[in-house]
Amino acid sequence: RRTLISYPWMSEESICESACLFPYEDIAPTASDSCGNIQLRCRRVQVDRHPILLFVAACRVEDLDPDALGLHVWPGTHAMAHVLLALERRGELRGRSLLDLGCGTGFLGILARLAGCDSVVLADQEARVLEAAAVNVRANGVGRIGVQAVSWGASGYSVDPALRGGFDMILLSEVLYVAQPLTVPWQLDGAEVASLMALTKELLRPGGVAWVTYGNREEGGVDQVMSAAQEAGLRCTEVPLRDFVPAKDLAPLGAHALRRVRVFTLVHADVGLGSATGTLG
Repeated sequence: RRTLISYPWMSEESICESACLFPYEDIAPTASDSCGNIQLRCRRVQVDRHPILLFVAACRVEDLDPDALGLHVWPGTHAMAHVLLALERRGELRGRSLLDLGCGTGFLGILARLAGCDSVVLADQEARVLEAAAVNVRANGVGRIGVQAVSWGASGYSVDPALRGGFDMILLSEVLYVAQPLTVPWQLDGAEVASLMALTKELLRPGGVAWVTYGNREEGGVDQVMSAAQEAGLRCTEVPLRDFVPAKDLAPLGAHALRRVRVFTLVHADVGLGSATGTLG
């Protein structure tokens, strides 16, 4: 039996938690717009100069199973989209291989491909989420995007050996969160964070960089992420959110959840200073 979950962050001040912050128009749905028992809706989203057709869950966040939360777009996703646009302007996506780990709808991976990446893999753990990502890839008619199941958690991770060390860039957007809080204040599962950091290092090529956008809903979460990254052999650097997200997007009261997002880069600790640092300065 499906359990409906109440999310404390869905308050009046954070009403944009799962709202689309880019210009969009709704597209009339069709009978086939569903993933399992979850009805989808389609939007044409304009991200800078890139139009993207995006299928997302038609229901409210509170009505989703925990394993289907990836069918919504979250504040960290918007922040990461602005990171990709900044990297595009600097020419740092051109020719790169990219993995969107915890891809959800596939929105970011599709944007990365349109913005210049040579190849993209969308990876997630949940079957319905991967199905939706594949729907979005087909809807946008973009080639050289694969969809792959990858799992990670407190007990470790499982990944196709062919993916190991194969990516110039990895996106980790809104993959660190507590879906079913059991304690107050909320706290991330340290073993799960450690597993994700170890997996990230294994998937990055030497000199590659991972970008993290973390929703920052849990007590002590930032310190956990930075500590786990260091223990995995990754150099973690926080980058100011305002370096990427326009002030006009951060100003509204409803953008509280977006303002809370933290941005990090992760690189191999043994990479020299002349290699990729993930900074835009």
